[in-house]
Amino acid sequence: MSQTTLVTAILAGIGLIFTLIGGGLTINARDFRKRAQRTQGLVVRLRASHSDDGTVYYPTIRFTTVYGQQVEAETPFGSSPPPARPGQQVPVLYDPAKPTRVRIDSVTGSGILVGGIFLAVGLVLFAAGAGVAVTQVL
Repeated sequence: MSQTTLVTAILAGIGLIFTLIGGGLTINARDFRKRAQRTQGLVVRLRASHSDDGTVYYPTIRFTTVYGQQVEAETPFGSSPPPARPGQQVPVLYDPAKPTRVRIDSVTGSGILVGGIFLAVGLVLFAAGAGVAVTQVL
């Protein structure tokens, strides 16, 4: 196996993995939006997660369900800068079957952006790997 063939296979393989992850995240975000209830919530605090790449902030939101239950839950998607500061109102999506599953109702907060980025990067890498393979054959 030549070095070019190996690089092509690795590139296409990584692209396929990213595409599958991105597709899964996007489908999950779409399905969550379909079953979720919408309400307004209050950001009560931010949890900072530090790494070598910087700091990501995960908001904790307090809201009341349509049944009058008060819930406080942390969103699964963090961002830098934070999507809102403590004390700010935000639109909220929550799972009526488990209200602690909560997301901010925005492109970045709902997971659609993350899924789309993975999907786009995966398709580009896969296309690049496939393009190199096709050029080798021709």
